[in-house]
Amino acid sequence: VMEPLVATKLRGDYRTGKRVNMKRIIGYIASGYRKDKIWLRRTKPAKRDYRVLIAVDNSESMQKGHAGDVALRALATMANGMSQLEIGQLGIASFGEEMKLLHPFH
Repeated sequence: VMEPLVATKLRGDYRTGKRVNMKRIIGYIASGYRKDKIWLRRTKPAKRDYRVLIAVDNSESMQKGHAGDVALRALATMANGMSQLEIGQLGIASFGEEMKLLHPFH
């Protein structure tokens, strides 16, 4: 669902690019410097760059039903998972009587 957006992998055979494809160098020299598609570019997205805000209910009904502890454990699990997947920036907010930003994006 959260697809990679930022290109980080070098691929392809191009006339210009970022790095030289060492596998193509011998063919380039052997061809009398005519086969010049020896360069690699960043083409395939492999890194994510999202800003995700998780909002936790902090109303009295959550406190009365003792669901607050479960919500905090779920929040910690989601935050760990998103950091391991390198999703991007994570923010945490609580809402009830009023909304508060507990952990801003950074």
